[in-house]
Amino acid sequence: VRKGVEIDGDTEAYAFDLNEFFKVDRGRFVHDEAVDKWIDALSRQQRYPFSTPELREELKHTFWYVGNRVDSVKALEKLLKEDPVFKDYKVIIAAGDGRSFEEEENDFKGNESSYQKVKTAIAENDKTITLSCGQLTTGVTVKEWTAVLMLTDIKTPSLYMQAAFRAQNPFKELRNGELYLKKSAYLFDFAPTRVLEIYDQFAN
Repeated sequence: VRKGVEIDGDTEAYAFDLNEFFKVDRGRFVHDEAVDKWIDALSRQQRYPFSTPELREELKHTFWYVGNRVDSVKALEKLLKEDPVFKDYKVIIAAGDGRSFEEEENDFKGNESSYQKVKTAIAENDKTITLSCGQLTTGVTVKEWTAVLMLTDIKTPSLYMQAAFRAQNPFKELRNGELYLKKSAYLFDFAPTRVLEIYDQFAN
């Protein structure tokens, strides 16, 4: 690990790579066992986002920023629909077929279409998960989202922060005759080294 690995003649330091982790080949995750364990941990292991009924109640509507390819989004949707906990969530795909990460991010028409899909799904379902590889990361506000899960290796501070702030909007609604106020917003990032680098760059 200390030596790193040689790639195309350059020595790269070892680091966990989320895009590699969620890499897909012919509709299946290359690291399918690891991804299965990760999904299981999300809802069963202590200190993970969906591990208790209380946390699930607080995280009813969330945004998952997945890799940089649409096939990763679709493969994750399939696994979530088969999971004993996440099968109760309406999964929305906010991604256009065949588009790259950059095209997704700048796809205004796709953004608008995905935004309407998300708003409709939230109105019709108690719990939702929105999966995206670029859409809805800038320029739109879905006030019901209470968390962003960073499952991509973006390293640009501005892009990272824009995506991270998707859940940080005030929100209130009547639930069973009582006023509910969103008090907290969460960012779950599974690449701790990147988090430190981003915040260091952002601070400077």
